[in-house]
Amino acid sequence: MSFVKKLVEKKVPIILATIYLFFSGCSLHTISEVNKLTDSHLRKIDLSEAQSRSEQLLKQTLQRQIGSAHTDTRYNLSYSLTGANVSTLSASGSSSTLNNTKMSVNYSLKDNETGIELTSGVVSATATSGTITSYYGQDVSAQFASERLVGLLAERIYQKLQLYFLSAEN
Repeated sequence: MSFVKKLVEKKVPIILATIYLFFSGCSLHTISEVNKLTDSHLRKIDLSEAQSRSEQLLKQTLQRQIGSAHTDTRYNLSYSLTGANVSTLSASGSSSTLNNTKMSVNYSLKDNETGIELTSGVVSATATSGTITSYYGQDVSAQFASERLVGLLAERIYQKLQLYFLSAEN
């Protein structure tokens, strides 16, 4: 019994210290607080013109999430969507194939007043489509997968921008 008591006495401070360190490293911002801190900056972003159907979908998704830009745009977000790389997997004895599609977006946020690049990066995503035996179905499935990827990439860019502005606020 004394062994268990000594063990508990030694472990309790260690456990409490670990819990304290864990929670001190965590930010306790709710989603509404994050939105409140970042919305004023995000609404001042001017998006570059779309050059393709995929970039148009990317821009529309970003506009939905960011909201309409004020007349006093302070930032400029430029982006370029790299084409979809498709790799195919087919099993012997099966008439269907799986297509693995990968897309990525290079983005850069610049301050219009100073011309300084504030943040930039590359966001990538993959999607799997296929298992449809008709060629038309495979084409539609691949197109739908690439459109889903564009939406996912726009959401990830939005989250990266939120993180940038949130870190700039703190």
